[in-house]
Amino acid sequence: MNSDHAAGPDPEQGLSPDLDEELARFPRLDAHGMVAADLAEEQAPAPLDGPSPMLPGLVAAVGVVLTVLAVAEAVRSVPAAGQARPMTALVLTAALALGGYSLTRVLQLLAMAESRRRRRSAGAELPLVRWQLIDAHSLHAVWVIGVGASIALMGLLGVWSLLDGRPSGLEPGWPLLLIGGAVALLAHLARQRTAQSWQEAGDVN
Repeated sequence: MNSDHAAGPDPEQGLSPDLDEELARFPRLDAHGMVAADLAEEQAPAPLDGPSPMLPGLVAAVGVVLTVLAVAEAVRSVPAAGQARPMTALVLTAALALGGYSLTRVLQLLAMAESRRRRRSAGAELPLVRWQLIDAHSLHAVWVIGVGASIALMGLLGVWSLLDGRPSGLEPGWPLLLIGGAVALLAHLARQRTAQSWQEAGDVN
C-alpha cells in the first residue's frame, strides 16, 4: 500500500548537503545567544607584554631626585669673582631624568630581542609578542639620541665659553661633549641591533 506522507528528509540521515552549506554560513551562537569564538582562538596564548617598565621608571625617578639635589647645590654655591656656578652636574642629572626611562627601555628591548634571536636560531618555537614592542625601541632610541645631542651641545657651549673667556659654568665642556656623543652613538647602534634581532627572530617580516 502506498504511503500518503509527503516526501522529506529522513531525520536519521541528517540535513541535505545544500542546507548544511547554508547553515554553515551563519555564525555559531553560544548558550547566551552570543557569537561563539573559534576554539583555536580561545586557546591561543596571549602575546607577550615585554619587559616590565618598573626598572625604567625607577631610573627616571633617581634622575629626578638627583636633579633636585643638583639644583639645590647650584643655588647654595657661591662662585668666585669672575666665575659662574658649576652646571655640569646639573646637566647630567637632568639628562638622566629626561632620558633615563627611554635609555633603560632600549636596553631592555635589546636584551629581549637578542634572547629571542638566539632561541630562534636554536630552533625553539617562540610565542608572539605584542606588535607595539616591535617599534618601541626605535621611538625610545630617537629620544635618547636627542638627549645625548643636547648634552653634547651643552659641552660645546662649555668649550666655547672656555675659549672665549666668559665663564658659563659648563667649562671645560669636553666631558659633556664626549658623554653626549657617546650616548647618542650607543643609542643609534642599539636601535640598529635591536631591529636586526627582531628580524632574525622572525618577529618582523
